[in-house]
Amino acid sequence: MNAKMDEIIERAVIANRLDTITKEMGYALERSSRSPIFAEACDFACGICNGAGDLVSQINGIPILAAAGTFSVQEVIRKYSGQIEEGDVFILNDPYQGGNHLPDIGIITPSVVEGEVLFYCVSRAHHGDIGGSVAGSYNAKATEIFQEGLRIPPIKLVSKGQVIIEVMDLILQNVRNPQMLQNDLWAQMGANNIGLARLRELVGHYSVARIKGTVTYLLDHAESLTRSAIKRLPDGAYTAEEWVDDDGFQEKPIRIRVTVTINGEEMTLDFQGTDPQVQGFVNSALVTSTTAAWIGALWALGSDIPRNSGAFRAIKVCLPEGSLLNPRDPAPVTLSTLTPASEIISAIFQALDPIAGGCLPAGFGRYCGPSFYGIDPRNQGFYVGFAFCALGSGGGISGRDGYPYMAPLSNYGGVRAPNIEANEIQYPHLTLCHELEMDTAGSGMWRGGPGVRYSLKFYGEPTNIVMFGDGMKIPPFGTSSGQPGSLNCAELSMPDGQTLTLASKESARTLPEGTVLTVVSSGGGGWGDPRQRDPERVWQDVLNGLISPAKARQEYGVVFTEEGVDWAVTKELRYYQTGWNNPLDLG
Repeated sequence: MNAKMDEIIERAVIANRLDTITKEMGYALERSSRSPIFAEACDFACGICNGAGDLVSQINGIPILAAAGTFSVQEVIRKYSGQIEEGDVFILNDPYQGGNHLPDIGIITPSVVEGEVLFYCVSRAHHGDIGGSVAGSYNAKATEIFQEGLRIPPIKLVSKGQVIIEVMDLILQNVRNPQMLQNDLWAQMGANNIGLARLRELVGHYSVARIKGTVTYLLDHAESLTRSAIKRLPDGAYTAEEWVDDDGFQEKPIRIRVTVTINGEEMTLDFQGTDPQVQGFVNSALVTSTTAAWIGALWALGSDIPRNSGAFRAIKVCLPEGSLLNPRDPAPVTLSTLTPASEIISAIFQALDPIAGGCLPAGFGRYCGPSFYGIDPRNQGFYVGFAFCALGSGGGISGRDGYPYMAPLSNYGGVRAPNIEANEIQYPHLTLCHELEMDTAGSGMWRGGPGVRYSLKFYGEPTNIVMFGDGMKIPPFGTSSGQPGSLNCAELSMPDGQTLTLASKESARTLPEGTVLTVVSSGGGGWGDPRQRDPERVWQDVLNGLISPAKARQEYGVVFTEEGVDWAVTKELRYYQTGWNNPLDLG
């Protein structure tokens, strides 16, 4: 009995040590990077894979990046099997060879012990520019991946501890801010080196055999938990559809269709019926689509399941070739980690909601740019920035209102909103407004998070913006009788007084000095009938400026006096609106 308990404790210690190592890698990457997208937005993920390329541990960073690390490692193994040595470092970003989209560069460093690759440390991060025909690498009018930036197949960047200068030079020659990109690559490699050092300490304390045995157990245990969770769901086929606004070329919405089949201990996510690949950059290659499908499925199955490759074994993902979610090379894919990755997850939520027991939220707001770039008049330096301060909000869920200011769903709060003052130091603009917007939250017993109004004035010249995103036509869905959230919207106020409404996907536009950009992001969808919301919560929302009195009356059936809820009128109004007595005790 004592020996068995010792084994259980040892496994727990090693598992927590691996998780701690990935967190330390993330802290190191955040603190040593140069670009704001790393250091402030934290648009990255770190993980550890075993020698076979199975994901063992990952930091709670950007979900769509973290789980994809296993694909990158497996591509390196496929290409370099038998040629991987201590001191090597690999780099890749090609979406058709283990990457997400071109701005996300993966750095992979093997941990070689006794002549065997025991682990791979992986850092995967979004870089501000990776070349292509538009600065920032979000080319809303790209029709092929070659217009989106530099493609890096799995390749050695460092061989036996020596940087391959020719490879580094080739990469840096094809981007607009080479020094920043190089510094951030050093930060990624440094984070991996910290992971290697901690893994060596782990190996020094335990034998290789015991560590490998524990890793095998961790993967098998995650698989067992996943299968048990699937088995608790009723067998059957559950179908849902979600839609992307457009691809920037065609006007009609693009369908994502999923059928989730539960059969005993196995789950199949079949996307047959999804629309064919499109001309624009909203296509999603196999890695991103599969990762998004895993995220949606595991969210429904429970947070107690470790997010490693063992959990993925019981979830089969079928993506028709030539479809929006598995396009043929060289289709453009840059928007994919935002849209349609988030809509893949949303479709799975809607399919499983009837059997998930209220554990799934309503729809999240979709990301809607822009990026901006130009020459900073203060230092004559080139800059690329992103409107992370205009993030949308999450959907309500049974027992809790949606979180504000955290969308899109594929990132689930992993991208941090930068500090306003720091943003003004880094880029030539002034923030005029940054606040939650009234009446944007989807109404519900548990409402969505409210959207954000964000205005900034550009004083650099020239300033260029590129709009990329979605959600200007299709709002975040409500569920269980909850109402949809609001739409994204964006406009420019020109110095001459003219106002221009922006589309969600626009090619580069040059702005005169003094132009004001205003983005109002989506509020999340609501969960449950709004007329079942506690009237005191509605009153607090009115006091806080999140809901207008008119919306409180029309959608929530709540009326106020100067002192608070008018209980008698509210009870009568709710009865009139619904035709039945409200279950809340209204006195």
